[in-house]
Amino acid sequence: MGFGDSLKKWATSKATEMLTADADKRDSAAASADAAGSQARSDLGETLLRAAFPKVGEWADEQDAAKAARAAAAEQERRDEIASLPLAEVQLSVTGHVTGQWSGRLHWVQNDVTPGDPDPTDPYADQPLLWFELFAEDQARPDLGGMALTHWSLQVPGYRGDGAYDLTAIGREREAAGAAPEYLEWAMDFADSDDASFYFYPDAGPSTVTVSDGGRTMAVTIAMSGALGTLVASGTIRR
Repeated sequence: MGFGDSLKKWATSKATEMLTADADKRDSAAASADAAGSQARSDLGETLLRAAFPKVGEWADEQDAAKAARAAAAEQERRDEIASLPLAEVQLSVTGHVTGQWSGRLHWVQNDVTPGDPDPTDPYADQPLLWFELFAEDQARPDLGGMALTHWSLQVPGYRGDGAYDLTAIGREREAAGAAPEYLEWAMDFADSDDASFYFYPDAGPSTVTVSDGGRTMAVTIAMSGALGTLVASGTIRR
């Protein structure tokens, strides 16, 4: 928004503020006028600065261009990294905030976290941890009930290969001992808004992971909650 546009918006808002009889509309117009006035003063200051010191304006433009280039490069690096990951055959379904089903291929990465030292407040601190994640490429995001999946992350404390793992029971056991697991790392993320993420926690509902075929197949059911509501995701992942 240029200086002239800011002044025009300020004048329009001021006129609405003075003439309207609607109290709510008048308050809104007053707030809009204040914001537009501040923007106009900011625009005027930048205009005068650029007129007095052209080199400063050129430097600021160069900095903005460099910042935009770094952001674009980082975004392309993220896309390239996802595209380089191996693919798994995935079947997914969700119920709760939305209901939907999808099947296809998603990129995956698995981190086998080395056990730490024994900790009396966490019975799983000295046990292996499986951290498994699925990623969707931007142009091929699964549609689950109208929401576009970008990423799903889950962990299995005490992972020892094929078998059934009761995540709800494991979580309650850890919390009862005094542990404070970081459930932000157990997220299902969607592209639809900043609030479109759901997180596992023990009281969200029954949640299990069953691993078979030498670790190549996972059957997952995880109950989650987020700012938008609750979600239960079930899936089969074959690598």
